[in-house]
Amino acid sequence: MVINIIGIFLGEQNSGKTLSMSYYANRYKRNGYRIFSNYNLKFKHKKLTKEIIENYTKSRKQFTKAVFCIDEIYLFFDSRNFGSKGNKIFSYFVTQSSKNDVHIFGTAQFFNTIEKRLRNNCTFKCFCNRYYKDIENNTFTPITKKVRFIENQNILYIKNSFLIKTISGLNETIRQINYFIRAKPIFKMFDTKELIQFD
Repeated sequence: MVINIIGIFLGEQNSGKTLSMSYYANRYKRNGYRIFSNYNLKFKHKKLTKEIIENYTKSRKQFTKAVFCIDEIYLFFDSRNFGSKGNKIFSYFVTQSSKNDVHIFGTAQFFNTIEKRLRNNCTFKCFCNRYYKDIENNTFTPITKKVRFIENQNILYIKNSFLIKTISGLNETIRQINYFIRAKPIFKMFDTKELIQFD
């Protein structure tokens, strides 16, 4: 049985949200999934636009075995635009994704900037934070300074704190899982300075 995954990577600016999303998208790609994203990845993908989502909702064509990566997802699905045409189209897209092994990942600084229908359908929230790794002691220290990433540092890691929601009947449970992913190889997967276009 395929479980549809909808997840949001959360954190402050330069906390590693897009790095983390790109890392997991690449893992899906290696397992045969088609990747759609609204930012330019340096591995095989199709550029995601609002038109692709609109065409999906208006036609019988269905995506299968696909992952949609949407950086700054509130640009597509803003909590302040409740009832707007764009939100209704995207809401349909989200609810239909559960039928065909389609997964949706997004990034945002704040969870409440995303429209409620998407928030309610999320299966995980992943909080991202930067750490330095002490190689000798195998310990991690959080980076508290508000500075951009230093891409060539081998000791830079992103802590992914996943809150995973499971629903069984009327019961909902949340469990937390933490991962540390090394940042340097992920910088090669996309342009960290690209501005996200609202189109």
